[in-house]
Amino acid sequence: MISIRPIENKDRTQLLSLVRLQKNFNAQEVEVAIEVIDDTLNPDKNDYRILVAVADGEKVVGFICYGEIPMTDRRFDLYWVAVDPISGRQGIGRQLLAQMEAELCAEGPARVYVDTSSTPGYDSARGFYEKNGYRIACVFHDFYRDGDDKVVYLKEL
Repeated sequence: MISIRPIENKDRTQLLSLVRLQKNFNAQEVEVAIEVIDDTLNPDKNDYRILVAVADGEKVVGFICYGEIPMTDRRFDLYWVAVDPISGRQGIGRQLLAQMEAELCAEGPARVYVDTSSTPGYDSARGFYEKNGYRIACVFHDFYRDGDDKVVYLKEL
């Protein structure tokens, strides 16, 4: 049984392990994810929101990280959806996405943007967003490096 709830301090160690298990995260992405997790747990900062998926009441098996885009009205960036590889393909990412969207909808209409890479390592991520109603809003060619485009997805809630 999976439950979804906001991040708690006790989740930090499991989240850091989960981030390091992601095969498509490069070293810089892992470093930034850890920084974002730490910022989210800092009560003096509120730029990010993280929801965690928990199995059997204690094992963190996934998380979603998002936040409001500064200087916008109800526009959000979805930074990460990550699921423990052992628990993958069981709908946990979809549940996290649905919970995030439900929470945002409860606050009023919103737009959610997702930036991702065009490289083959992100094929499944792009497919995931497309299956869940996100559409390509734009592509920045050679953004990350030559041959690696930035693909921006959008979903209006």
